[in-house]
Amino acid sequence: MQPETVRLRALQALHLLDTPPEERFDRITRLACRLLDVPVSLIALVDAERQWFKSRAGLDLQETSRADSFCTYTIQDEHGLTIEDTLLDPRFRDNPFVQGAPHVRSYAGIPLAAPDGSRVGALCVIDSAVRRFDEGQLRALRDLAAIAGEELRAGATGRPVLGPAGAMPSGWERALVANLADGVLMLDADGAIVAANRAAADIFGADAGAGALIGRPVHTLLEEDPARLRAHGRLPEGAPCETGARRLDGAPFPIELSYCALLWAGRPMFAATVRDISARRALEERSRHHFATATHELRTPMSSVLGFSELLLKRDFDPATQRELVEIIHRETSRLVELVNQLLDLARIEAGGKEQLKIAPVTLQALVARTLSGLEGLGQAHRVSVELAEGLPRLTADVQKLQQALTNILSNSIKYSAPDTPIVLAAGLETGEGRREIAIRVRDRGYGMTPAQQSQVFDAFYRADRDSSVPGSGLGMTILKEIIDLHGGRIVVESAVGVGTEVTVYLPVAG
Repeated sequence: MQPETVRLRALQALHLLDTPPEERFDRITRLACRLLDVPVSLIALVDAERQWFKSRAGLDLQETSRADSFCTYTIQDEHGLTIEDTLLDPRFRDNPFVQGAPHVRSYAGIPLAAPDGSRVGALCVIDSAVRRFDEGQLRALRDLAAIAGEELRAGATGRPVLGPAGAMPSGWERALVANLADGVLMLDADGAIVAANRAAADIFGADAGAGALIGRPVHTLLEEDPARLRAHGRLPEGAPCETGARRLDGAPFPIELSYCALLWAGRPMFAATVRDISARRALEERSRHHFATATHELRTPMSSVLGFSELLLKRDFDPATQRELVEIIHRETSRLVELVNQLLDLARIEAGGKEQLKIAPVTLQALVARTLSGLEGLGQAHRVSVELAEGLPRLTADVQKLQQALTNILSNSIKYSAPDTPIVLAAGLETGEGRREIAIRVRDRGYGMTPAQQSQVFDAFYRADRDSSVPGSGLGMTILKEIIDLHGGRIVVESAVGVGTEVTVYLPVAG
């Protein structure tokens, strides 16, 4: 245990107690809140009788009694202190800040040291809910504490401490770069990789980690040398440029590349940021295909509406013929409305991704009841018999989207099977692909499909029988797959001509 007199002397020597807030500390507590998803983060200095906050995010208090301080315990251990539930810890369950505002329920703190090594304070995060901080979060907190410690040891002057060969402190690099979703490559003046973050290793397929990229000339990973891109004005500093790249196994993929020049340890360097845009390119390609196909699909009903309405305007027909023409116009207009609505649904799903899902717990019984209620308009919902296993766990899902998915399956079964044939909707709990899943099966005795038709069933605008009188846009199964993919599920289709079709949706069970 460090002598208290030595520790307090080291604290006073920093000349930070009772000084105004500073951005160099405040940005650390703000970042801690974001990275660990907590409402409160503090940089606390532990004085003789009080705990004083040099920086505080999410808390109005400037100081507290040391007797009520969590950080007093934090500085007693070089590894810090983590509490999952304060009410279960006899040291803190009666603490006024546990029993009252800010209702501290979980805590994690890392000690901060003065230049002589004395632990004078802590960077801590607080939540009002019970939680377990995982290793990734604690690693981020330790990285931020390293930054805070460097700023602390700079004292009131705020002058950064230089390391060997004039290198700047590495704390910011570890905390910020390591937690970026984009890949970051540090390049020397010759274009060789001297450092990389975890995201870069993942992007380029370096299973052994970022170390597998060190020493490689960056041009061996890119289709175009950044130096050449800069020379031709295609890669201005700070502006992204789309180009191609190669993973370590040689597989090509598209990236968005940007760079900036900097000095690192007194040497000219380049920081390159790499973003894998494969998913974006695939979405753009799907959107182009959908648009091209949609223009063709829309043209046919629009031409019918225009042509037959023009006939009605220019010629006189007997009442029976007039009614027949109006019915054609109505049918084609309904087809147009359905097609436009489904195109909008597909566009919203593809553009919104998982972020647009409204996730909530729902029982399968409630989901099926809502779906069947919505099918009453087709007039054949009575054909659907339901067989749900008992004791099924709840799903955590977007209820409206899943209802739309089930509706699309059942609508197809109703439309593509004879009116007097049964349709079965069954569900049970299964284990597949190493996880528990709820399997929802819809079986019909309809026309069925050939293997070739099954292979295209999820393609946009594909219909097994384009000349059929059965209404439809060919987008229902496409939308179904998009919805199930967003929920982390999968779909299996089994069908035989003249026998019928079985569509099984597998949805993961949380926990």
